[in-house]
Amino acid sequence: MEVVTYSLRNGQFNSNQYYQDAAAFTDEVLKEAKVLLPIVGRFQEYVQNESIEAIRSAEEYTFELLMLGTLWRIYADDAQDISSGWTGIMAYLSRLRQRNQTLKPVADGIRGVLATIFLAPTDRAWSPKASLKHLDQLLQWMEATGDHVQEVRRLHNWSEYWETLSAGQVSGDIEAAIAFARWFEERSLKSLGKYTPNVEQFLQEKHREHRWKEDVVFSARRRVEYHLNMVGAEIMNRSFRADFQQTKHKAVILPACMRYHSKPKCQARSNGLSCECTGCEPKCRVNMLMKLGQKHGFSVHLVPHESSVFSGDAGKQLIGEGVGIVGIACVSNLVSGGWKAKGLGLPPQCVLLDHCGCRKHWHEQGIPTDINFGRLYQIIGITDEKAAENAEKAQGAAAA
Repeated sequence: MEVVTYSLRNGQFNSNQYYQDAAAFTDEVLKEAKVLLPIVGRFQEYVQNESIEAIRSAEEYTFELLMLGTLWRIYADDAQDISSGWTGIMAYLSRLRQRNQTLKPVADGIRGVLATIFLAPTDRAWSPKASLKHLDQLLQWMEATGDHVQEVRRLHNWSEYWETLSAGQVSGDIEAAIAFARWFEERSLKSLGKYTPNVEQFLQEKHREHRWKEDVVFSARRRVEYHLNMVGAEIMNRSFRADFQQTKHKAVILPACMRYHSKPKCQARSNGLSCECTGCEPKCRVNMLMKLGQKHGFSVHLVPHESSVFSGDAGKQLIGEGVGIVGIACVSNLVSGGWKAKGLGLPPQCVLLDHCGCRKHWHEQGIPTDINFGRLYQIIGITDEKAAENAEKAQGAAAA
């Protein structure tokens, strides 16, 4: 298997060890993050008093602070280089492509040019002072990329909270998040770095091919961002688990890159928001999962564009209400997709693609992607060990 940026298998037959390592490292992160709990506690009190939202777990808010610290260390300097006028234009184009599929190609073409000129990240050995002003600039930059919609939504709540505090308190809170992110980057490299072996090589050798394209920022994710999303996926699964289990029906959302054949050889039929697998290829993971879903009572939806499912009421039209979602996506997409589903009232769980390989972002020809079938069984709650064993054998035979 060709490794573009990351591989959860790390040369092994399956990704079982990854999920053990990710869970153990997440436990370590949350234990180390106790230093942030006073900040989280004050924010939870603010959220409750202002009726911002239903109080979420301390682990979720802790992850938001870690996310802020990480993104600050990577992008806060870039956010100083662009005026609010240009960020506003690019944010508008990002919203336009979500609302209007007809104008999406035009909007993406313009965004690719502007993003390459104004947003493409650069590595510099400094970051701006921890202040509310610089936080707002970072949020404007993130919104302009179109890749951080859910992250911006959550960090805006923190920004509004910090507006109620003194400049010194704001600086202290943000500095604490940055310091924690610094520890996280160093420690995550030791714990999870073996699963992200080619990120730097991709950035050095392949990323230049994304210049002038709308994914110029998305495809430039740093290694620590992969590790951040790995931990975020684990925290999300824990936080949303109870709500997911209470749903009567489960739906698995598959990305197009899991198809064994690309178009036009793939015979899947489009039915609007998703595609219906016709079983044209026995080795195809989509075909295998569709059959498993029929046997064990969960629906499977092949979705060419994740945004088409999680825009407005489209997801509920396709899947129904009160459904538990199992989102399958690459590391870079998973956390934001889970937040989108949660916002639509569709309690999410997630299973990471064992590797990335789509033609749009990662590979010129495209590489069929895969998941850990045992992990999916565990998430959905299938306890039929024989069925799980047979599914894994079939998966291994198909990979041979």
